[in-house]
Amino acid sequence: MNDQRIPLGKLAFGIALLLFGILGVTDFLHFFDVREIWRWWPVGLIFVGVSSEIDSLRARKSDGGYIIAAVGVWLLAANLHLFGLRVRSAMPLGIAVVGLGVILHALIDAPVPAKEEEKGK
Repeated sequence: MNDQRIPLGKLAFGIALLLFGILGVTDFLHFFDVREIWRWWPVGLIFVGVSSEIDSLRARKSDGGYIIAAVGVWLLAANLHLFGLRVRSAMPLGIAVVGLGVILHALIDAPVPAKEEEKGK
């Protein structure tokens, strides 16, 4: 069976770049004021990180997508001052997301099989 899947991490990264580019052009052309929208830019990091994480979980390997998502959660909480958090006080939230990613990969990642050459030695 040929398992052809769309690489969600790359697709999400491309979509995020496209959206940021469009927002930049609309701001430059003064179509509307995007200063309030720019506060939400870490959502792009979360989107890319989660998409990359989905790809890595499909392949049962870790590629660090959860770290990108964690940085996005941290910066989003700081930018929007969620629960009164600032950059420094929101850091534990990002650390918690990284911890969640590590736990998830510890439980799901497949063990690496030893190569035939190494078994014979």
